[in-house]
Amino acid sequence: MSYFSIHSENMMKQLHTLGFKLKYAQPFLKEFNQYCEKFYPNETLLTQKLVEDWIYSSQTKSKEQINRRILTMVHLGKYLKSIGIEAYVPNYRIKKTPAPPPTLFNDEQLTRFFEVADCIPPDSKSPNREYIIPIIFRLIYSCGLRSSEACKIKVTDIDLINGTIKIFNSKGIKDRIIYMSDSLINLCKNFDNIYSQVLPGREYFFQPSYIKKHYINTDICTIFDKILDKCNFSNEFAKKPTTHGLRHLFAVKSMKKCLNMGYDFNNWIKYLSQYMGHSSSQETMYYLHMIPQLLPEYSKKISRFTEGIGVVHEES
Repeated sequence: MSYFSIHSENMMKQLHTLGFKLKYAQPFLKEFNQYCEKFYPNETLLTQKLVEDWIYSSQTKSKEQINRRILTMVHLGKYLKSIGIEAYVPNYRIKKTPAPPPTLFNDEQLTRFFEVADCIPPDSKSPNREYIIPIIFRLIYSCGLRSSEACKIKVTDIDLINGTIKIFNSKGIKDRIIYMSDSLINLCKNFDNIYSQVLPGREYFFQPSYIKKHYINTDICTIFDKILDKCNFSNEFAKKPTTHGLRHLFAVKSMKKCLNMGYDFNNWIKYLSQYMGHSSSQETMYYLHMIPQLLPEYSKKISRFTEGIGVVHEES
């Protein structure tokens, strides 16, 4: 057992008491203590050399995993200092490589996608998908929802009179209310009228059966890929579109509308950020960089909004 084992254990107890789970840290701390036993058996100080040697002793090429190893040492170093023991605390992170932008449908491709979705046949392994799929994908696209959010909408969450949907416990544990267009409200009303007879008393708006209460993200992605295969897009895409691309497309088209109508962009981006459930409008600004991909003619128009701003590359 290394000198740091008891401190690691006490640190985790303290963090759990404060409400921090830090599930990732437990295996890293175990690995760190085993490393100390083998290579630093007599070390009683958390030195920079010890910390850096352990962090980069891993063979992983994942920047996310390296950052988690760094963060584990940050927690341990801060804990030791809090109890009066001098310790090295890393003050850096490995910068992640920006993820390539998703492939977005153009208008003609989007029309073809929904035409195929509308004709999806029944499947005994996926009950009632012929009713659900055409509507749930339109909702994801029209409201810029995450797939998981659309799957977990309950019947009581959607107000078909006022055209609102309550999204609870979204990513980042954020709740919000979104508004639907008139055409989408009518579409959802028609679906509800028909599906309430197919599955009376259902709990979830897009509930497949009484046994399976709601889809999960994997289900939606699998069905999306099956529809995509039937669209005959052949070599139209260098990178395959994904379900999440429908959410991106919603953001891009919303920004296009703002630019076309001459609305106050600063106010618009704040509203769009709240509508999409982002932590800040800074995250939403990422979509500005996707507009030239779909609409090259807008490159100059958006340049004044993107110059000099820091843009995150991970959608949340």
